Amino acid sequence: MDAKEIVAKYSIDYIKDKKIIGIGTGKTIRKLIETISDIDIFKTKQYMASSIDSEIELSKRGFSVISLFSGIIPDVYIDSFDFLIRENNGKIVLIKGGGGALFREKLLTVNSKERIFIGEISKLKVPKILQIPIEIVPVSLSYVLTSLTSQGFRVKIRESQGKIGPLISDNGNIILDMEVDNTQDLCKLNNELSNIVGVIETGIFCDLYDTIILADTDGRLEIIKKS
Repeated sequence: MDAKEIVAKYSIDYIKDKKIIGIGTGKTIRKLIETISDIDIFKTKQYMASSIDSEIELSKRGFSVISLFSGIIPDVYIDSFDFLIRENNGKIVLIKGGGGALFREKLLTVNSKERIFIGEISKLKVPKILQIPIEIVPVSLSYVLTSLTSQGFRVKIRESQGKIGPLISDNGNIILDMEVDNTQDLCKLNNELSNIVGVIETGIFCDLYDTIILADTDGRLEIIKKS
């Protein structure tokens, strides 16, 4: 069985008793949406999506989707991630934003009563050089690039695969991908990047979780809970 399907099915018990569920973005979350669409109890709940893609997936399957403009606090937020890093100080850092929805994902992560992240155990294998997504206001592009490159970072504008030019986020912003050594203090880096005028959010999720569920194709599961 596919690891995405295994972890999606296992995570159902963690969200089945919640009334308002925040839903993330990505292939694993698409598998979760597909899985719960066959379970009647989930049709009685309300959902808040971190991207237009997830909102479309939920809506076409008959789920009730609440706008983020409502300001409602989800009972739980469930999402996937690109990589998981255990830092020397004991903190767990998740790298997210491969799908370009990092701002709304972090908005829901910070503003939900409970945060659950699901993924494949292979996501623990972190490359030496990480690609850190950064969402920026378009008009600030030249200034932000100058600021980052002057500090020695290698940065590129994420290109759209459907059209010529930069990928534009659901919020109308540009996504940058910055190369970072995986030994760097990512929590400190997140704070430093956030202080650059024009930077809206980064894909560094520093200790922002309550439960992390990992699975592999053999059905092996690993559960990480914040102490």
